[in-house]
Amino acid sequence: MGSTGNALRERTGDNGKSSVNYPHTDAILSMYENFVQQMREHFSKVDQCLLLDMVKYQTFYKDWDGSVLLKLVYPSTNVDLESKKNWVFTRFNRVASIEEDRTLRFKGIRIYLHVLEGIIEEDRDIEFITGSATLTSSDSYSA
Repeated sequence: MGSTGNALRERTGDNGKSSVNYPHTDAILSMYENFVQQMREHFSKVDQCLLLDMVKYQTFYKDWDGSVLLKLVYPSTNVDLESKKNWVFTRFNRVASIEEDRTLRFKGIRIYLHVLEGIIEEDRDIEFITGSATLTSSDSYSA
């Protein structure tokens, strides 16, 4: 077992890339890098980890209910967060809380990629979106 580990270490350089040609691995990594680049282009205001989790849950679990904790970050000046809270309530039937004087936080269901894209289109004031996606919705959806 030790010799296999040593052989693998010997074939791998300092950056984790293999010095041996593995075309399938190279192809998958290249496709993934292209995919991540497209995500950055199309969802530039969204935390890429949140986006990857949403893609994973939405495609792998066909019955995923879109359980997502969203944090909508706004510029620090000239944004009426109370009106933004009202927009969240009207749009998602959820009460958002204000964090750090410029971030709205709420837990939503049925928040899929197309909904995230719609949020960005509807509210051009949003500076950045972060949060977390979860597999189950057993918890409360209040802020």
